[in-house]
Amino acid sequence: MRILIIHQYLWSHYKGKIYSELQKIVNTHKNDELLVLQTSLNEITRANLGPVDRSIHQYNYQVLVDDYYENIPNTTRAKKMLYWVRKFKPDVVNISGYYEPAMNTVLFYCRLVGIKVIISVDSTEEDKPNIWWKEAIKRFVVNRAQGFFCYGSKAAEYMLKFGAKPHQILLENNAVDNQKIASIYKEAYQTRETEKAKYGLRPFNFIYTGRLMAIKNVANLLIAFAKLKPQNWGLVILGDGAEGENLRKYVADEQLEGVTFIEGQAWYNVPKFMALGDVFVLPSYSEPWGLVVNEAMVGGMPVIVSNKCGSSHDLVKNGENGYTFNPYDTDELAAIMKKFVDDPDLIKSFGAVSQSIIKKYSPEQVAQEMYDGFKKVMYEHK
Repeated sequence: MRILIIHQYLWSHYKGKIYSELQKIVNTHKNDELLVLQTSLNEITRANLGPVDRSIHQYNYQVLVDDYYENIPNTTRAKKMLYWVRKFKPDVVNISGYYEPAMNTVLFYCRLVGIKVIISVDSTEEDKPNIWWKEAIKRFVVNRAQGFFCYGSKAAEYMLKFGAKPHQILLENNAVDNQKIASIYKEAYQTRETEKAKYGLRPFNFIYTGRLMAIKNVANLLIAFAKLKPQNWGLVILGDGAEGENLRKYVADEQLEGVTFIEGQAWYNVPKFMALGDVFVLPSYSEPWGLVVNEAMVGGMPVIVSNKCGSSHDLVKNGENGYTFNPYDTDELAAIMKKFVDDPDLIKSFGAVSQSIIKKYSPEQVAQEMYDGFKKVMYEHK
């Protein structure tokens, strides 16, 4: 079985780990071969999050263009993708998403020549406003594929809505490098109090990590925190972005105490800063999954996650390891945050449940489910 995966950019460290685990599985089957096409090195919006670490990409791959993804015309992407499809002669191709012209060009070519196609899907119905004609195009594209790797149950529901069959849902999982994240977090935790003093942090802290963009809804997180006015709790905001200046201005104008901004970090440094917090909050208006929730749970943290984030439906057990909330309702968010302010003992018990839940969301498990999915499409649905 010859497997070809077409992905957008090499920077994705979490995909690098998953593909590396998939390569290990492929290597145990002498008649199998894997090739991953990385269209570009990175995307512009993540350019400040650290360089590409090629050491984590332990699998057979080709980078098609040495540039940012956004700078590559769709015609160039499509030509280079099709070149490798013809050269590698795969039995099954996995493309990323159903909305990019170049990826869809590959999909239709594969259908024409009889190559099986699996679409990776991270979108959910709640991601963006659904316009009827766009939904019609999605339905048409989705129904050309033989299988789907869905990053979460909500993404799977979306595909079923478009007409995918239940047996075509081959994966409902998403993962980070649990082992490495846990190791970095554990080491950083040993100097936690020293680092907290360095940044002038309070005894307990909520923490947000991610880009500072309007869709991330950090403004409402600040509003919710302002309603609490807790004495022993602070709020750490780790990240950079277009909304950074506005958020800092709000804190200054409202004379909001206990809020600490820290500049964005490379992915391998994020767990070090995550160790400074006690409860992780992801307030996004829209988030296909939100892998930073995985990272927080690997570190044994309770999580408060917007119900518009895909991971909230799979990773958050309300009242056990965290809570979900309506991102437009700052009173609801404040009330949830107050539960931890009033009873800090919840941190340890909720964190232990987080660690238990996240064990099955590992790159090894995702890779195995992907391999099983490739086999299923190849041999069971001819």
